[in-house]
Amino acid sequence: MPKRAIVVVDMQAYFCRRDHAFGKLIAALGGTEDLNWFLDRLADKVIPTIAKLQDHARQRHELIVVTEFGSRTATGSDLPGWARRHNDLARSLIGENIYIPLDDPAARTIAELSEFKPDLLVQRTTSGPLAGTGIVSQLREAGVENVQVTGVATDVCMTNWVRQLADCDFDVTVPDDACATPFQESHDWALRFGIAPFASVLDSASILRTGGL
Repeated sequence: MPKRAIVVVDMQAYFCRRDHAFGKLIAALGGTEDLNWFLDRLADKVIPTIAKLQDHARQRHELIVVTEFGSRTATGSDLPGWARRHNDLARSLIGENIYIPLDDPAARTIAELSEFKPDLLVQRTTSGPLAGTGIVSQLREAGVENVQVTGVATDVCMTNWVRQLADCDFDVTVPDDACATPFQESHDWALRFGIAPFASVLDSASILRTGGL
């Protein structure tokens, strides 16, 4: 049977908690309704589902990969242009960068998903796996052929991970109840049009029952 891995994308405190710059910017851009939808979805569905999938993966001796996004400098000057533009917008609206340094404690994966120590931790300054990380080679060296991708944000880093892993000839599965982005319309669009052409989009119950194959 082909070896599988689960990738947990950017479930970091500064993305998943209301009181950090990410939440403040979402509230400034779309109002508290969008932020509440995002945080409620994380708490009620995404976090418990990812925890179940991690437990399932560990029981089956599958690889657990955790990713964390941020800058390696205090100012974020090392981030790619799209992320620097996001920081510029955040500073203009809320007075601080949206993306924090990787050495900040808030850049760690949330405690609810830290029970299972990852086999691979990928810290990066880019949205996807191909620029600046060796994860594709590491997955291949481990014999992985099938990858589940979970986490945030559905329409940004998750979509990029899915498409780039698919381009590298991995069989990719996305549990539709194990991902989120702050704006529901964008989340739904990403799953239907940004991800579905490159991956199998299933509910977690089906994945837990069949292994996602």
